[in-house]
Amino acid sequence: MAKKEFEQLEKRVEGLEKRVELLEMQIKEMKSVDPEIIDQRFKSIEDTLYSTKDILNMKEVCQYLDISQSLLYKLTCNGEIPHFKPRGKMIFFEKKELIKWIKKNAKSASGKNRKNSKSST
Repeated sequence: MAKKEFEQLEKRVEGLEKRVELLEMQIKEMKSVDPEIIDQRFKSIEDTLYSTKDILNMKEVCQYLDISQSLLYKLTCNGEIPHFKPRGKMIFFEKKELIKWIKKNAKSASGKNRKNSKSST
C-alpha cells in the first residue's frame, strides 16, 4: 500500500509543478503589460459606458461635457440645461436632451464670419 500512496503523491507533485509553471508564465505576461495600454483600455470602456447609458448623474455629465461641477450647478440653477430631480435632491440628465441642448447652443464658424463681416462694413 505504501507504494500506491507514493505513486499518488508523485502524480500530485507533478500536477502541482505544472500548475506552478503556468502561474509563473501568467505572472511574466502580467509584468510585460504596459500600464499605458491598460489606461487606454479603461478609457475606452468608460467611453463605451457613456454611450450606452440614457440617464446620467452630475459627475457623469461633467465628464461627458468636460465642464466643472460648479458650472453644471450654475447651469441647472439658472434653468439653462435640461435636468430633472425625481426626489428633490439628486439631479439627473437625459442624454438625448443634453445632445439637443448642445446642438441648440452650437454656433457655426460660418455664422461667426457673417457677424464679423456685417459689423466691419
